[in-house]
Amino acid sequence: MRRLLLRLGLTALVSALASTSCLSPTLPLPPPDVDTVTESSEQGIWQISGSCKPGALVIVVNDETGEGVVYEDRTESGTWVVELPAQECDSAWVSQEHGNQESSRNVFTVEPVPVDPAGSNCN
Repeated sequence: MRRLLLRLGLTALVSALASTSCLSPTLPLPPPDVDTVTESSEQGIWQISGSCKPGALVIVVNDETGEGVVYEDRTESGTWVVELPAQECDSAWVSQEHGNQESSRNVFTVEPVPVDPAGSNCN
């Protein structure tokens, strides 16, 4: 009888532990941040940089033209830098993939960031 109670108790404990581990939510992969946007010396090319999950694949797309750039953080620095063909005030987005996770899009406007204290030209 004692063995039966012990087995039932262990079975209940294992079931309880297994069910609580399934209840732990997995946080979704956030989109990468856009930290700087600067126009390069070559007209129509913008240098865009930000932070991502170390080792991520970062995708940056100009919504106006459909052109995009992919950057792989091979050094696992958690940062990314791309040059994107765009005109000032174009709408663009950035997302990231890491393993089997994919983030949502971070939509931004192609204009100098940090924004000029005089204000945006894209109103």
